Amino acid sequence: MTLVQWLLNSIGLYVTTVGALLLFLYIYRSPALAEHWSSAEGKRAYARHRRRLIVGTGLLAAWLVLENASSLLLS
Repeated sequence: MTLVQWLLNSIGLYVTTVGALLLFLYIYRSPALAEHWSSAEGKRAYARHRRRLIVGTGLLAAWLVLENASSLLLS
C-alpha cells in the first residue's frame, strides 16, 4: 500500500468515526427534541422506538469504524 492510499484510508477512518459518533450522540441526546413536538402521538412513538434507534445507530457506527480500521490495518 502506498503512502497516499494509507493517508486516504486514515482520513476516511477519521471522518467515518467522527460522523458516526456525532450521529450516535444526536440520537442519544435527542429527548429534548421530542419535547418540542406538538402531537402527543409523535412523542409516544418516539419514546417507544428511541432505544431501538440508539442501539441500531450504535451498531452501525461500530461496524463502520471496524470496517474502515480493518481495511486500513490489513492492507
